[in-house]
Amino acid sequence: MISLTIAMAAYALVTSISPGPVNILATVTGANHGYTRTVPHITGATFGFVSILFLLGFGLSQFMTNTPYLTKGMTYVGGGFLLYLAYKVATQELTTKSKGSEESSAAPSFLQGMMCQWLNPKAWIVSLAGISVFYTGQNVGQETLLLFCGIFFVVCYISISAWALLGVTISSIIGTPKQFRTFNISMGLLLALTVIYTFFVSS
Repeated sequence: MISLTIAMAAYALVTSISPGPVNILATVTGANHGYTRTVPHITGATFGFVSILFLLGFGLSQFMTNTPYLTKGMTYVGGGFLLYLAYKVATQELTTKSKGSEESSAAPSFLQGMMCQWLNPKAWIVSLAGISVFYTGQNVGQETLLLFCGIFFVVCYISISAWALLGVTISSIIGTPKQFRTFNISMGLLLALTVIYTFFVSS
């Protein structure tokens, strides 16, 4: 069980800390709104991913295998949604952490964080791969699934938080509106490229 736990933790860390749509959005939100305002996005994204993992382990993976057209449709819808977010990131107006409640409320909500995962092809790819590797053979059971979900919850939350803190650090370096504008455009383009790459990988 110890070796299995270590393997799960390593897989969770590698897949959670790597660049992806959710992490890029966390960086942008951290830079524009600060860490505190990014917490709902972090929490929602973490719950969103773990819920995908749990449902796939509970039998949804078999259903998706039997309905490939549904999986393909979700990929297109998710890709379109994330490209829309990339556009919003690149074109958003400058906000600062001291501007007041109106701008602060523009930070992604808990529900938006969940939707980012549910419509994120990378989240489904990582979850399906994890279930196929760690939830097979002798490891099939509720205890194994709950352990896997618990590990991913902790690692995912910490990983997204790290990207958000990176954004906070960047915001302390870039202080002018022009620099913030350049940063947002760059992150929007990076998000779009990440979505396109993930789309081709999942196709």
